[in-house]
Amino acid sequence: MGPAAWLAEPPELSPEDADRAGFYGVLANLMAAPPSEALLAALAGADRLQADPAVPEGEALATAWAQLCDAAGQCEGERVRSEWNALFCGTGRPLVLPYASFYETGFLMEKPLARVRDDLAALGLAREAGCGEPEDHLAALCDAMRALISEGRGIDVQTPFFKRHLQPWIGPCCTDLMAATDAQFYRAVGAFTAAFFAVEARALSFET
Repeated sequence: MGPAAWLAEPPELSPEDADRAGFYGVLANLMAAPPSEALLAALAGADRLQADPAVPEGEALATAWAQLCDAAGQCEGERVRSEWNALFCGTGRPLVLPYASFYETGFLMEKPLARVRDDLAALGLAREAGCGEPEDHLAALCDAMRALISEGRGIDVQTPFFKRHLQPWIGPCCTDLMAATDAQFYRAVGAFTAAFFAVEARALSFET
């Protein structure tokens, strides 16, 4: 997604929002293409999260993040790239179709995609040139959320986008990813995605 034209320079983010934007960016990269060696190494060496025991969603996120980082350190890059291709680009129908249209209607390129395009246009965001995936792909939606946070758009903008375009279908998508027979590293990605979105849903519901 491209930055909004009105943005002169990036705002200073709170540590919490910087972390949120970072996690959305990681998910966008992991879903958009096979992860590079550099990304796997960065995940393997990333700091673990400190969770508040009073917040179950936070504890689940910390556990899922640690498992994802451990998986990144234990997997060979070529094997992870083969796994990505098997899951998302297999011959015939891929094992996992991470599109809002598919999970909400059972078909690709349906009304959820049109709604995403309308909302992105209204927000001044657009698909990057050369991107082959439609805007309702999970990677694109995560990147849109990253952009909204990084550009300092308020919770009043982030929350409707999240609830309209991600929350309705992300749970079943994560379940499919974790259950896919060819998933090993991406089983950890699915678990982390589910845990992260649970925290997002809790936080954004408190903010509105």
